[in-house]
Amino acid sequence: MIAKYEALAALEALAPGPQQDRQIRAAARRWPGSLRESQLAGPQHCARRLASLRSYGVDPSPRASWRARGMAAVPLWSELHALLGDQLRWRASQGQTPRAGEPARRFLEFVASTGAASRWPSDSGVLCRVAGSRVRSRQAYLWLAARAGLALPAMQRILFARSGHWEQRAGDPER
Repeated sequence: MIAKYEALAALEALAPGPQQDRQIRAAARRWPGSLRESQLAGPQHCARRLASLRSYGVDPSPRASWRARGMAAVPLWSELHALLGDQLRWRASQGQTPRAGEPARRFLEFVASTGAASRWPSDSGVLCRVAGSRVRSRQAYLWLAARAGLALPAMQRILFARSGHWEQRAGDPER
């Protein structure tokens, strides 16, 4: 997480151009969702998160200790990067033509085969009820909110340090 926030700060300092483009793509691959964090939360919040990591240690768990310091975003982002990464790897494994069948079930079978099963429910019915059946970034956000015991809008405000139109959408599963 320290490396992520240092990379985001370095991106802010780069002049627009090919070097910045390469660095942006590298950050997006390593920490899926980090560019959205940088864009929506802004460099000041990212700098505070980096300072907190440097002061209190690099381990973003347990969540409660970070929440007590007012930095609940740090462990949430740590988990979200992993969830989004699982989804990206699954999409890449699907090739150009999506396979028929239930995407949530197929996705959970995939994560079980990669050793990432502990981040996701074992039952696709649970995932569908909590976060929907479509394997998309919104599903990861909804699943993380459920795991963290937060309503999606509350978690989004922690992640992005502000409110916005992204918090609640028609079609989000009811809890």
